[in-house]
Amino acid sequence: MTKSRKLLYSTVAILAAAFPCAVSARSLPVKGEKSLGVTAGYASYNNSGYAGVYFQYTFAPHVRIAPEVSFVFRNEDKSALTINADMHFPFRIARGVTLFPLAGLTFNNWNYRGGGSSLKVGGDVGGGCDIYFTANFKFTVQAIYSIMDRTSGLFAGAGFGYVF
Repeated sequence: MTKSRKLLYSTVAILAAAFPCAVSARSLPVKGEKSLGVTAGYASYNNSGYAGVYFQYTFAPHVRIAPEVSFVFRNEDKSALTINADMHFPFRIARGVTLFPLAGLTFNNWNYRGGGSSLKVGGDVGGGCDIYFTANFKFTVQAIYSIMDRTSGLFAGAGFGYVF
């Protein structure tokens, strides 16, 4: 296991273990709830990290749209810009904690050192967990598998969001 993977897994484990005691009394996301946040994690296609921003809009108690734009850092002579348009289906499992399966579309533009690029459109499947610290602040962990021709891969990450 690489040093960056160990660091990512350790950080996610520490945050997940340290913060559940601080969750808010929020139940499910309510209709009209929006959140804006940052995310970072690991991309398996090039064994590298990624960072991005997301927006989420809940238009029904158990349905929200979640577009995300991320940059995958260069490793193994590959880097990428990814754009996801996913649907989340959150449900409450405890006070201030929701789980969500997800599905959606993804657009990836992989760039290769020495020239060349690969534009791919595919599908996303995965899931995640939201932990609401307050009514306006949440921590999210999610794993997405992007299914595309020759560039499929796992994106596992965590992020923080402002809820409004």
